[in-house]
Amino acid sequence: MNLWLPLFSLICVGYSMAEEDIVVKLWRKKGKILGHILKSENGIDYYVFQEIPYAVPPIGPNRFKEPKEHEDWNGILNTTANKKVCMQNNKIAFTKVPDTMEITEDCLFMNVYTPVKPGTKDEALPVLFWIHAGGYFYGSGAYQYYDPKYLIDYGIVVVTMNYRLGPFGFLTTEDGVIPGNLGLKDQVLAFEWVIKNIHLFGGDPKSITVAGESAGAVSASYLQLSRKLRGFEGHIRGFIMESGTSLTPIGLQNKARHFAFKLGKTLNPNFESNSSKNLQALLYKASSSDILFADVQNDVYTANIISRNVIWVPVIENEINSNSVVTTHMHEAYLRGDFIRVPLLTGFCSEESKFFVRLTLSEIEAEGNIFDRNVSLMINPQLNVKAKFLKQASEEYKRIYTKGTFQGNPGAFMKYLSEESFTTPGIRTAELVSKFSNVYLYEFAYEGEIAGLSFLTNVPGANNVAHTSELKYLFGGVEGAIKDAKDYPKPDQMIMKKMLKLWSNFIKYQNPTPKQDNLLGNVLWPPVKAGPIQYLMINNTLEVLANPKYYNQVRKVFIDYIRPPLNVF
Repeated sequence: MNLWLPLFSLICVGYSMAEEDIVVKLWRKKGKILGHILKSENGIDYYVFQEIPYAVPPIGPNRFKEPKEHEDWNGILNTTANKKVCMQNNKIAFTKVPDTMEITEDCLFMNVYTPVKPGTKDEALPVLFWIHAGGYFYGSGAYQYYDPKYLIDYGIVVVTMNYRLGPFGFLTTEDGVIPGNLGLKDQVLAFEWVIKNIHLFGGDPKSITVAGESAGAVSASYLQLSRKLRGFEGHIRGFIMESGTSLTPIGLQNKARHFAFKLGKTLNPNFESNSSKNLQALLYKASSSDILFADVQNDVYTANIISRNVIWVPVIENEINSNSVVTTHMHEAYLRGDFIRVPLLTGFCSEESKFFVRLTLSEIEAEGNIFDRNVSLMINPQLNVKAKFLKQASEEYKRIYTKGTFQGNPGAFMKYLSEESFTTPGIRTAELVSKFSNVYLYEFAYEGEIAGLSFLTNVPGANNVAHTSELKYLFGGVEGAIKDAKDYPKPDQMIMKKMLKLWSNFIKYQNPTPKQDNLLGNVLWPPVKAGPIQYLMINNTLEVLANPKYYNQVRKVFIDYIRPPLNVF
């Protein structure tokens, strides 16, 4: 028997069951879970199950191992609170872990929120499977982060989860000893749990939308490409990717073994071995805090301020392992249509980089000057431009944004950063998927109080709506609207209603505007088609426009110079 199983029994003993208590017996489980009732924004009851274990705790001998389905337990497990988040460094996290929560390796839990009382015979509702953001090094799917009280009012079952972060989720020796993409594999196992169990909560297992923002969107894109989910195609109705796809250079680690051994050397300066088994033994003996706080420096590509400190992210795995999630070159796969072909809603905020570049104006100018002095840094190495063409390609690329210098035009520099990391890869994904499925592309340009980002530096010549802004109009919690919607200005409330309507329509009908709606100004959002790329500009009004950002110009440069293997864009 596993050591942690008796703990659940002890936790669950002694409950005095009240009439309003909600208990669910999970699929093929001896044990049950206890939920509770909360109120949605509109005051309806919804049923909440928090911190449901979906995997064996990745501790002890299970550290750096692929996740395994959690065993049965005896009795009733209390799932009425979120208390744990995965290992993360609060000093560098953009969203701090609440003081009431524990940072721990034992963190593989999920949450289910449903407007349907479990056990009733109501019609099954569509399901939103939400993957949290955080650059793969911070964040959580906990209620404190993503409160679903707004979406619940639209008749949707919402599922969130934790997955392993940082080196715990994305360190690999690339030879099978420490497998790759453990954090993505956690997400896949959680998704399998949903398919098996969501009908018990009033959800339709054949109507699931896989969604996320930033790293969550990159994850959703990897899952769209993954052979691991091909067997579940009948369950997935759509994808939502907000500010990120697998084509972003930030989302791919291409020297994973190098960084794995660099971590080992950081933990023990006397560690000289090249053996994966020896590294594994060292990591097993190390404390979780020592691994977390090990100061591993990026020595591969450090020019880009957004990506220079991001190391532990997904890798392309060996396809021989049947559990591998990422086994293909992403850009090539999208080009040939080798992905789950269902509708996609995707887009970006007007100035993504503003969220990350938390510097003074003079410091931003100094960062731009790095590229002025060495223009070849413009092209991310993962684009695989031949060395003899690198300077020429970089000069053409830079001229798209400025005919002068980035130091003298920091707004142009911010635009380059936004598009290089988020916008260009996202639009490329939309363009390629649109050849096989309906794609709805947006730009979120509304500058409201709800976003809570007014403290960020305003850069002349750049836009003001930063990364994460659209999230605030979909969720409550620390990643959403911190106050109640009614406590914000009326225009913000109106944008929230529009966003919730568009997103919930897509989750229900795979079309954000299935018919004209006065709330949406009777605008019909067209899918991306061949020719000029159409998209929805979401601001005080909704407007259909064409040819977003500098995409067409950047695409021409990239297609002229990038070479296989085609991974990012």
